[in-house]
Amino acid sequence: MKNIPQPQDVKPATSDDAAVSEATPVLPGTEQPRSLGEMMREASLAQGVAPDNPAEAGDTEQAEKPKRVKKVSRSQSRRFARERALQALYQWDVSTAESYDVRTQFMEEQDMSRVDVEYFTQLFNGVSHNPQAVDDAMKASLDRDIGSLDPVERAVLRIATYELTQCLDIPARVVINEGIEITKRFGADKGHRYINGVLDKLAAEVRPLEMKRR
Repeated sequence: MKNIPQPQDVKPATSDDAAVSEATPVLPGTEQPRSLGEMMREASLAQGVAPDNPAEAGDTEQAEKPKRVKKVSRSQSRRFARERALQALYQWDVSTAESYDVRTQFMEEQDMSRVDVEYFTQLFNGVSHNPQAVDDAMKASLDRDIGSLDPVERAVLRIATYELTQCLDIPARVVINEGIEITKRFGADKGHRYINGVLDKLAAEVRPLEMKRR
């Protein structure tokens, strides 16, 4: 595989960066995204997985004991699938590796025990195998070129666009809400507002009748 970024390779923002960010107003959707390492740790904690480093768990003996995998609902496993798809698409987007290699390595190295793996694969393949079609579908709903978005929010929008246009069994408002909630966790501060605006506009275009219903 070629240069797939690992969590430890992503340079975290410094205090100086934070000071500059506070002093200089930024447009929604262009703020500093969370690092890939942070994304991985948050997703693991959300799924009840102990950190790789036992010291981070606060109790070495307890951390060494195998954890029971809690049963999750279909909606929860779909949420985890979207989060894992976001992380995998982030890696694919910022690397030069083939999508197949990224997906294979990701599924081998990440805990997928609570993930709807079939849906994860559908989302990842649906975006990575034909990104131009996905980008074209959302193009009219953006106020800027998609290449200018940070990779996290670009991945969120691509996943949601694929769902809105290809997964018609999933209600549009569910897709929008999932995109917003995932961005709150993994995206830049207030980036979810931009995601909300784009997806509302896109959903009104591709599912007009559904969005008019109350």
